[in-house]
Amino acid sequence: MGVTNSTQGLLAKIAKLVALRASSDFTCGDCERSNRCGLPPSKSCIVRAEQIARGDWKAKRQAKLVIGY
Repeated sequence: MGVTNSTQGLLAKIAKLVALRASSDFTCGDCERSNRCGLPPSKSCIVRAEQIARGDWKAKRQAKLVIGY
């Protein structure tokens, strides 16, 4: 069982890395308010524009992959 679980964990991390490289644009999942926001995705979202302008969303996305959220 231990080998199976570690293999699945490794494959899940690889899949996340591949998904990260495939989607380099900001998504609602990258937003700091994604868990609390009930609005549909929109290009005119003020919070989205502010986070893109700040530019730290890519580092936060990569940290999520490493930590495993």
